[in-house]
Amino acid sequence: MTLILLVDPDLAMATALADDLTRPPRGPVAAARRWEVAVLADFSAARARLRLRPPALLVTALQLGDYNGLHLVYALAAAGRPTRSVVYTDTVDPVQAREVRAAGAFYEIRSRLPLVLPGYVSAVLPREDRRDAVRVDRRHLPRGGRRAADQQPTA
Repeated sequence: MTLILLVDPDLAMATALADDLTRPPRGPVAAARRWEVAVLADFSAARARLRLRPPALLVTALQLGDYNGLHLVYALAAAGRPTRSVVYTDTVDPVQAREVRAAGAFYEIRSRLPLVLPGYVSAVLPREDRRDAVRVDRRHLPRGGRRAADQQPTA
């Protein structure tokens, strides 16, 4: 069973994410998810849990009171644990994004987290996050105008 460790000082948000991950999927192709989710609210409890059993995925907020979520990523790296890590914040900050990527973790925004977490758990991902955090995701912008193929040839 895959262990996911969610670390967030906002327990309500972390519990909602955990519920989304453990809820059985619906539909004809629904396969049983084998994810065990542990929710912790503070840095010291998370660090102690990492020493006992390293998770397959660490999902942590960047701000953890007096500590930083990157400290957990660095602790895993120092211990040589093969753990994928996701660090998230409320806003896009290119400087923080570079720091998170330099630590070897993936950088996400809190509002996107419920949509992308299942992908982080089940997908085979590259070792480091290669996305540009400040680039606009054009898939969600309104589309308008005409395509070149729609243009009438001029005579």
